[in-house]
Amino acid sequence: MKKTTLPFYRPLFIASLVLLLLCSSKLSAQSTDTLYFSSGLTLSGELDQIKEGMISFSSDDLNDQEIERYKISTLTASSYTYRIETIRKMVYYGTLGKADSGMVKIQTAKDTLLIQLQELSQVASYDTGFFNNLSGTLALGYVFTKSAQLGVLNTYNDLTYFDGTFGAELSVTGITGFTQGGTKRIREYVWFTPGYYITPSWQAVGLFSYQRNQELGTAKRFVEGAGISNTLLVRSNMTASIIGGLVTNQESAFQGRLRTGILEAPLILKYDLFLLNDNNFRLQLVQGVFFGLNEGGRIRGEGLVRAAYDIIDSFSINLVFYNSYDSRPPLNFFTKFDYSFVFGVGYSF
Repeated sequence: MKKTTLPFYRPLFIASLVLLLLCSSKLSAQSTDTLYFSSGLTLSGELDQIKEGMISFSSDDLNDQEIERYKISTLTASSYTYRIETIRKMVYYGTLGKADSGMVKIQTAKDTLLIQLQELSQVASYDTGFFNNLSGTLALGYVFTKSAQLGVLNTYNDLTYFDGTFGAELSVTGITGFTQGGTKRIREYVWFTPGYYITPSWQAVGLFSYQRNQELGTAKRFVEGAGISNTLLVRSNMTASIIGGLVTNQESAFQGRLRTGILEAPLILKYDLFLLNDNNFRLQLVQGVFFGLNEGGRIRGEGLVRAAYDIIDSFSINLVFYNSYDSRPPLNFFTKFDYSFVFGVGYSF
């Protein structure tokens, strides 16, 4: 009796059909999130995150969108597992479900909780991918005076990553002067703080920085250390936190030798205010004091105050005030205090 065999293409056809069905079911399940606007409109897609009153949403028809939370009456979000933080400093892991206007359901593996929509402080997904968990601002400003033949370029850039448990903030600022005699690096500041949430309010953080300040006589300073961050205040339109820790730094003056082994205890206060309306306004304040532990009572200070006002979608005008203080500059004849006002146009993503 002749043995019959399946044509070689039939298993391939079956495998392709199964793969197609799996892909189709995945595609159909991807866009399960919906925003319900107060105007009655709806928008389907995927919720990426909610932060500072803004909803990051990937729409099927409109690509990535940044939408003010006050425009939404309720929403559903089940594309991913979310870390959901409220203004009461409570943290839940689960999804969001539709509720009456102004309300939202938090659905966890064990329970369902009904809260006001404005009580959501921050919502972050675990598995949207690295780039979807990024947000930041890029700002530039330039001033030129013909009489003094002087041009000044200022930059303000910040980048934030948060995936629900791990977060990191990178801030890069600088002021550069241009004259006929050449380029002057007036002020440069890089600040990097990775962190891991231990509890909803406490975070273990790393502290890394590079600094240059011509006015204070600091050619370069490198800072490395670790600390603890505590969330002091969480409201629908503001947050505040404080960081304390221990750092070591290495610094040198202009034409001076590099000094190492400098120990400091930093205390850093961060405050963010965001007023969302037709033209969103944001105020950011960061002030840090570094107490010298082996420098005979030396105290340093670094800080900034930034105000941003949206002019069109994702673009804003920025006014930034920088301040620096050193009770014992690297060279005694340099000033102890420096400040700068800069103006620029920023893009947020």
